[in-house]
Amino acid sequence: MTFAKVTAMLCALVGATILACQGSPEPAGIFPTSAQAPAAQTATEPASSPTSEIQPTIAPTPSPTVTENKAAVTPLPTLSAAGPLGTLPPPPFPSAPPPTLTLLSPTLSEVPVTDGPILTEIMESRNHFPVQLHIDDVEAGGYNTVPPTSGRHWNAWSDCGFYNYPVPDELLVHNLEHGNIIVSYNLESESDVAALREAVEAIPFAAEFAIVRRYHQIPEGMVALTAWGVLDRMMGVDPDRIADFFRSYPGNTGPEFANGLPCTTGIQMTPSSGG
Repeated sequence: MTFAKVTAMLCALVGATILACQGSPEPAGIFPTSAQAPAAQTATEPASSPTSEIQPTIAPTPSPTVTENKAAVTPLPTLSAAGPLGTLPPPPFPSAPPPTLTLLSPTLSEVPVTDGPILTEIMESRNHFPVQLHIDDVEAGGYNTVPPTSGRHWNAWSDCGFYNYPVPDELLVHNLEHGNIIVSYNLESESDVAALREAVEAIPFAAEFAIVRRYHQIPEGMVALTAWGVLDRMMGVDPDRIADFFRSYPGNTGPEFANGLPCTTGIQMTPSSGG
């Protein structure tokens, strides 16, 4: 064997030995195993729990933005520099003035006398008002006669009697509906008032079916007699004509009761009731 071959064989054995040493496992007891060695934590790797799996990190869901639906606030008006201290400018829309009520002041030509009882047109409705209203607030045009002979009215009605003061139309129309007779007068002389009282009290059933009241919507010196749908107007006191009216319409002309309802069931009016 030549020297060259021996040398080659030795080099081959040495190289194989080196390769075997590099690939051999570590001897037990010299270096700690991965189970024995402390867990080396890096700055970028979180520590893991030996008994649980690593849970993925979930980014928090951002809360929805809530926009409050606030009504627009109107700023307060600024003080007027030109005005006195503490005064505010006038509002942009001034309130409307209250309506002016026009009181009925008829003349003799507007409310004429009649030659005797006349039939009047019955108004379309005889319902009750929800509240007590002035005649000007009843409906367009008010009642169709002066004094009224039909139409809408209050839920209450008046007691019988002789009143030296006004009693509201809206109340007495309800009496007419019951078959009562209303005597309205605008007499200034005390003797004329006494004569009217004597003429009405002489009628037997007037105490249960008649209401006599002072009434300024007719001309001075006039006496008006009304039943449901019937009207008679005269100047001065005529006892015979008044008695004839009561005999012709003896409390049975109202649409609600065939024989009429005595006004003794009504309420006693006072001077403060107005009319």
